[in-house]
Amino acid sequence: MPALVFLCAVVVLQAGDAMAVGSVSTVSPRPLAMGGAFMAVEDEAAAIAWNPAAFAPRECRRGGGLRVHLNVLGAPAIARETGILTGVESEPYGRIPGAEKLSVAVGGVVKSASFARGGFACGILLLEEHLEPAGLCRSKGLADAGDLLSAYYSSLCVVFHLADTVSIGASETVYARFDGDGDRHFGIGRSYGALLEPNDQVTVGLVYIDIPPGYEDYRREIEGVAPRTMNAGLAYRPLPSLVLTFDLRDLAEKHGDTALRPRAGLEWNLWGQAALRAGHYREEREGASVLSLGVGAIRMPGCRQAGGDGRSDGFVLNYASLFSETAGPRHLLSVVLHF
Repeated sequence: MPALVFLCAVVVLQAGDAMAVGSVSTVSPRPLAMGGAFMAVEDEAAAIAWNPAAFAPRECRRGGGLRVHLNVLGAPAIARETGILTGVESEPYGRIPGAEKLSVAVGGVVKSASFARGGFACGILLLEEHLEPAGLCRSKGLADAGDLLSAYYSSLCVVFHLADTVSIGASETVYARFDGDGDRHFGIGRSYGALLEPNDQVTVGLVYIDIPPGYEDYRREIEGVAPRTMNAGLAYRPLPSLVLTFDLRDLAEKHGDTALRPRAGLEWNLWGQAALRAGHYREEREGASVLSLGVGAIRMPGCRQAGGDGRSDGFVLNYASLFSETAGPRHLLSVVLHF
């Protein structure tokens, strides 16, 4: 089954030159395949960007130690941008300050890393791609990091498990971009999250997200996340293999285009070997309906455990398609190895 799903994804991605894929450095395919309803979903990497309290799943707490997630698609892309493959630095990479070039090269290979011990965990998410709608509709191939180097963010988070059913977390995020004059700028944002797990079927997530001035649109267009907003999510598992999710953005109604915007999604785990995902939301500014579909394939241990095989969903390949009423399809792909 994983091989079949992987083959189908490859066929889809190679179907035509006009199909753009936001794939260089992103953990977004799983959340966005579920409509972005991800505030209450546990995930060892993607949750750092969505709810820092959820990035260390319950099943991962029995083990501990260091985990590293390598970005298979990002490595050749960064190699090309840095000139390792061509002998010439690309224009976006050449504009990056020297002190930043090493961190960008490392971030292109190492997607994220985490460490857990007892009731404490910390994690880092490197070089996360700014999902700009027009950029996702331009065909640049699987090894083009131009948009990524122009605008990205990286996050560091810590989590404390106050009890088996309560976790709190916080993250510090560094945003980077070029302005119209070609100058490099950085901004600092923060997120604070809580995760409540009253039983094995229900999970509730609360997340306050602050994004610095000048970067307000980094996550608003596709993910629906606005600055200085409180967001809530609910995940319900009627079956061990099925999770239904529902999010509400901007509970305090601070922004007219994000206030109380609902998002819904689901993930169906097929015999522990693959996952089918779907979701729905409305675009923040245009108000158009968006349907999301996606798959996960090639199962790997989702976390380091002392024993047993928990429900943590660790898949090497994750793919998502977003179908909007007002724009062409947008495609995201990630291939991440877990060690």
